[in-house]
Amino acid sequence: MSGRTENTSGVSDFLLELYHDASECTPDELRLRVLKNLQRFIPFDFGVWGGGWADGRLVTDLTVLNQSEAILGEWASVAQEDAFCDLTLNRLGATARFDDVPDYRRSLAYNEHWRRFDASHMMATIVGEKTDGYVSFVGLCADDRPMTFSDTERVFKQLLMPHLSQALRMNRELWTGRAAIGHEAVGLIDGEGWVLCVHGPFHDFTANEWGARVAQLPAHVMSALKRGRRWRGQMLDMRLSLFGRNYFVHLSIHPILSSLSPREREVARLFASGMTTKQVARALGTSPSTVRNQIVHIYEKLGISSKSQLAILAGGK
Repeated sequence: MSGRTENTSGVSDFLLELYHDASECTPDELRLRVLKNLQRFIPFDFGVWGGGWADGRLVTDLTVLNQSEAILGEWASVAQEDAFCDLTLNRLGATARFDDVPDYRRSLAYNEHWRRFDASHMMATIVGEKTDGYVSFVGLCADDRPMTFSDTERVFKQLLMPHLSQALRMNRELWTGRAAIGHEAVGLIDGEGWVLCVHGPFHDFTANEWGARVAQLPAHVMSALKRGRRWRGQMLDMRLSLFGRNYFVHLSIHPILSSLSPREREVARLFASGMTTKQVARALGTSPSTVRNQIVHIYEKLGISSKSQLAILAGGK
């Protein structure tokens, strides 16, 4: 009875420490501390905690304890053939073990990948996140243990998983809110542009720019942001700041161009790019006189008087 009470007390302390660390640590630090603390309850040699895109099995956000970070980078070569991954993806939220897959240790994925990283045993859980298609996972791996992870250990991890997921979500929201100081909106994204957490009118801003709520930033935007740490769209200014293995993307509306109607913004963009009024009219299917009148109104709204001034405002130069 005293042993059970002691174990219950240990779990309570673990949870208290988990939520305390969620308010103090960065996401990477949090995941490392939690994995280390889990070793007090479940014997394992190394652990992985990360996330990625379920469709395509792309891992984009990873923290590793006591193992090479190449473990899931190299896994991509066998990802589509991994029956253990099939099992966990088809049972989101449920904890599975290598031994739950018949003859798994005779499979290509096990012999060409997991055995090379000394993962004779694994116990993993994948959970779906708020972003469509994005999942997070926690895997505990062992080599030097005589038996598979027990049913008791599996149930214990299963019970803890909702707390781990919630703590990381709280942690990301906290840091995203801190990063938003002085900015109108901010999002925490992974290296592929998947939106992990937002603060402020992030979804309103992106919907105005692209016509729909986005779960992942467009590839061309991510490419530009990574090259120059800044991207300028029809309505948005965006820039990146590195945060651990992820990024904060800071969003603000063009204060000047926001006063224009959608049609006026399009006229301003084309005219500022070097087109004549006739070329703008042809591109938009209207008359040159209409375009000239629109340009007059645009100049009045922006308080400018020349095409060169418009080019600076529209192009951010």
